[in-house]
Amino acid sequence: MKKITATTLGLLSVSSLCAQSLFDLAPKDGETESSPLFWTVGASLGYDDNPTPGSDNESAYGVVYVGAAFLSQSPQTTVEFAGRLGYVHYFDDLEFGPLNVDQSTPTGSVRLNLTHRINERLRLSSRNSMAFEYQPDYSIGSSAIRQTGAYTRWSSDNSVGYRWSERLGTYTGFIYDGVEYDNPAAQRNDISAITLYNDFRYQLSPQTVATLTYRYADRNTAGSARDTQNHFIMVGGEHRFSSNSVAIVRAGVQLRSIDGSTRDYTSPSAEAAVTTRVNQLLSVKAYGRLSTEDSSRQVGAAVYDNANTMRLGVSGTYRVSQALSLSSGINYMSLAYEDGTAENRDESLINAFVGFDLQIAENLYLNGSYNFEDLGSDVVSREYDRNRMSIGVRATF
Repeated sequence: MKKITATTLGLLSVSSLCAQSLFDLAPKDGETESSPLFWTVGASLGYDDNPTPGSDNESAYGVVYVGAAFLSQSPQTTVEFAGRLGYVHYFDDLEFGPLNVDQSTPTGSVRLNLTHRINERLRLSSRNSMAFEYQPDYSIGSSAIRQTGAYTRWSSDNSVGYRWSERLGTYTGFIYDGVEYDNPAAQRNDISAITLYNDFRYQLSPQTVATLTYRYADRNTAGSARDTQNHFIMVGGEHRFSSNSVAIVRAGVQLRSIDGSTRDYTSPSAEAAVTTRVNQLLSVKAYGRLSTEDSSRQVGAAVYDNANTMRLGVSGTYRVSQALSLSSGINYMSLAYEDGTAENRDESLINAFVGFDLQIAENLYLNGSYNFEDLGSDVVSREYDRNRMSIGVRATF
């Protein structure tokens, strides 16, 4: 199978926060004014009762990190940057079957957001991200279940937006993304993809935009899973309820072909996202996605052509006082493995978390979190549950 290695930077464009625009790409509730470069340093101690799912391990661990971020906005150009470097160390030996897993690993992430408005009609957008990390972000959808060891994920989304009239606009671009694992046992799930897309956008009202989206994704997989080609055709809408609340919904069909197969597949595809600031104290985000994914299609010795996947999640932040904020969330994922070298199999995963952030001095914060994860599977040997907890401090300047 084809395999591509990349070290691209990650970007996320900044969209209008007032009336809904033909050029709005996604919900966003971040800063609306420029902010200078600021730094964050932190450290934490934690306990993980199952750091290598499938093996009998548990260990305390420590994390140190440093990060930086800035936002620059002008009438023509918006640039947002955020980066973080860290180091994770497990104090006990980690084993995964016959393999020893690194007790220590560096981690890092970078995001660079860029939107340039050439004129009232034409703009360029680039949204890219890259991370080398230990724990998956299930809301992104680059991983089906927890893998042992660190991995690299990247995404680069570059597009041209053009307003053809007062109501009609388009975004045309390409995405290059993928995941690569460090652990040799997990490298069979490496994947990379190039996606071409065109998004037609028609403004129905100052708050609402109707969309018609076409995407073509050519996905290259490692291991025994075969490469795929996917066409997505979806209709939807984006509505801004207020300056702090926006919802996006798209639904349609996924047309799928697989290298070496004489059979083509047709399945539903849908995605939704909501961001809302209920009031000055509470912010909530939710997402959902239904599609046939290509990540992790090799389950033990069995290889499947299709992994029909549903992802749902919601998270929120509540500011109890000027000094204290609480956060929590839950992610749910259901996978149906079909058309493979063994009988069809189902898996479901629940990931839930709670946390707090307490200001204890002018630029000093105490924080803590608890994370629970449970995987149920038709393959008993793949089932696991996991508890992680940590407490730490961070400083900003």
